Amino acid sequence: MTHFLRSGHGPEEALVLHCMLGSARGMDMMMAKMGKELSMLAMDLPGHGQSEEWDKTRDYAEMTRDMGLGLLERPAHLIGHSYGGYAALRIACDQPDMVRSLTLIEPVFFAATKHTAPPVFKAYERASRRFLGALAVGDTSSAARAFTGEWGDGSPWESMKPEAMEYITARMPLVAASGAGIAEDSGDVWSRLGRLQMPCLLIEGASSPPIIAAIQDALAGAVPNTTRHVVPEAGHMLPMTHAVEVAELITGFMRDQPRSVEII
Repeated sequence: MTHFLRSGHGPEEALVLHCMLGSARGMDMMMAKMGKELSMLAMDLPGHGQSEEWDKTRDYAEMTRDMGLGLLERPAHLIGHSYGGYAALRIACDQPDMVRSLTLIEPVFFAATKHTAPPVFKAYERASRRFLGALAVGDTSSAARAFTGEWGDGSPWESMKPEAMEYITARMPLVAASGAGIAEDSGDVWSRLGRLQMPCLLIEGASSPPIIAAIQDALAGAVPNTTRHVVPEAGHMLPMTHAVEVAELITGFMRDQPRSVEII
């Protein structure tokens, strides 16, 4: 079962994919600013929000891909943030005929930097040991604290509401489950990027972890038809912290694309 939200009434259809440990509801503010341009479905990733739990017999990225494709009746624009950005990229590589354009907001496709910036990837590996090591011994609370310190919105762990702490902590094993795709490239995404023909918008924050800029560098060099924007003073959670700026970039990008329906 894939839970999703509907937003907007625009002429173009889009699928919106949220970040790891988030939910479709977290994209509300950004989507509200794009409602005149887009009719959107925002899905909860496996094990998130109200979608079904991750089937541990399956590859997490493949399950995410299949759930996303299951919502599409026709080709659509894909908008993904963080892990949702990687998932959008995976869908585009596996089923390009269903993707009209890609908007990748800080996609965490770490494996791309193995090819273009190995020292940056090594630094990421060292930093990630703090939460992956805690996960390995079952300390999900310490893992959650370390992970949000690196990839959150800058707020201290102690400032979060108890229900938010509980939600994040319970889903930390999904971070480990995502590693095969984003860090090891189990889906063979890198070798297929040059075949993508759809327009691609890359968005990042100026204050994000250094590996994000390296990922965007790699994607800009590998995906043929890309446009890139950096949002000043924004960090990794920019669809929430800078929703208006991100929405304006996306709607501007959409206006430049051929319309998929006749507007009367």
